[in-house]
Amino acid sequence: MSNLSDMHIHIDYFENYRQIYDSFEKNNMYALFVTNLPEIYQKCLNEFPVNKYVKLGLGYNPQLNAKYPFNKNLFDSMLQTTKYVGEVGLDYSKEFVHTKNAQNNAFDYICHQSARLNKIMSIHSRKAENDVLEILIRHDVEHAIFHWYSGDIESARKIAERGYYFSVNYSMLNSKKGFEVIKSLPIDRLLIETDAPFGKSNLKGVSYNLPEIYNQFSKRLNIDSFNDVIYRNLSSLLFKQQDS
Repeated sequence: MSNLSDMHIHIDYFENYRQIYDSFEKNNMYALFVTNLPEIYQKCLNEFPVNKYVKLGLGYNPQLNAKYPFNKNLFDSMLQTTKYVGEVGLDYSKEFVHTKNAQNNAFDYICHQSARLNKIMSIHSRKAENDVLEILIRHDVEHAIFHWYSGDIESARKIAERGYYFSVNYSMLNSKKGFEVIKSLPIDRLLIETDAPFGKSNLKGVSYNLPEIYNQFSKRLNIDSFNDVIYRNLSSLLFKQQDS
């Protein structure tokens, strides 16, 4: 099966990261390889060869804010090398809310720069969905993907009305709340992710089984041509980014 895509995967966290990276080109599958820090992005940019199927995202994960202050200068110097920014965002869960102000300062700057240069953003928004949306709107960010969305359906509706996308995964599909969120979303705003190796991607004895994840979504949502739907959605996003 070709033309599948994984719009949020941490390839550098796999033990066999080189094999995973190469598998996308081998199997004609697309991936957004997100990073957690500008320093990690810079290292990956130098280490991984240019690949038609795998695109590298420049990230600053809010969960790392306490340990790694945001390197604004490095972020700016790397931003011209990619059209993808991710993983970035806010996290107000109990473990990370103490860095809320610093997270907001970094994310506000990232959104300003990303909007100015017309980037596609993959966004972490745990327990901070409304603040994330407000910052995106304030900076007129056009192209955003909410990764592993865990907020309420009303907030999801507002996000979708703004024209943003949601990358959903197998772990969401198999939780009651996650499945309800997925069913509530406009079908033309859905993309697929794994968040692997953090999200479940090991199905039927295969350590990374993206085709089977698509198959499970197709069955649960009763959509026969699910892979075509997702491919059209991604194509539409890329066309809008290119055209704007």
